[in-house]
Amino acid sequence: MDADSSSGVGPARYVGQSRFIRLWPPCMIGVAVIQLLADPGLVFYAVVFAAGAAVFAALLPWRFVVVDEGIGLWFPFGKRRFLRKSEIVVRAGLGGAVAYPVRNRRLGYPLTDGLVEKRRMLLRAVLAEHGFRLA
Repeated sequence: MDADSSSGVGPARYVGQSRFIRLWPPCMIGVAVIQLLADPGLVFYAVVFAAGAAVFAALLPWRFVVVDEGIGLWFPFGKRRFLRKSEIVVRAGLGGAVAYPVRNRRLGYPLTDGLVEKRRMLLRAVLAEHGFRLA
């Protein structure tokens, strides 16, 4: 997915990332550990924070790259996923863009570009220019 010629993936057409999404799950894990070390009676709250971090990290990619073949996603704890162009529909309207797999249209991956998405119209134009299905 790193757009080098040896991997068979074309050059990156658009790159978006959010530092907040990358750093929030590890911070939540840190708070859970601190709670557990400070007072063992706070096990419930430590588990809630750790579970929240796991769910947050599993569902929200912190970085995405649009290439000719599809969209590459990077998640906070190292998981990576590649969505082929033929297998996704991207909803890119007035809000942020969300990539939905065709087989499961209920759960999508938000394509966030920071807390304030200044370049969302550019992302929509790049997706349309490269033949992605837009909704």
